[in-house]
Amino acid sequence: MGLIRLLLIVVVLVGGYWAFYVYVSGEPYDEIGTAINSKLPADARAFACAELKRRHGATAAKPPAGCEPYWTAL
Repeated sequence: MGLIRLLLIVVVLVGGYWAFYVYVSGEPYDEIGTAINSKLPADARAFACAELKRRHGATAAKPPAGCEPYWTAL
């Protein structure tokens, strides 16, 4: 039971940080955010990259790590 609780906490923390990175963070090149985003399935990455481009596209000189294939297609 303790292991399941620990895994659930880790999933919630990682998912929460990813959501913070996508929706709130002022920095599109955050190392932790890009690491999480680059490990997600393609649909989740495409969604996150679209949101990051919407929020930071005018100020971002290059796409964040993991968003390269999605940044140009948006």
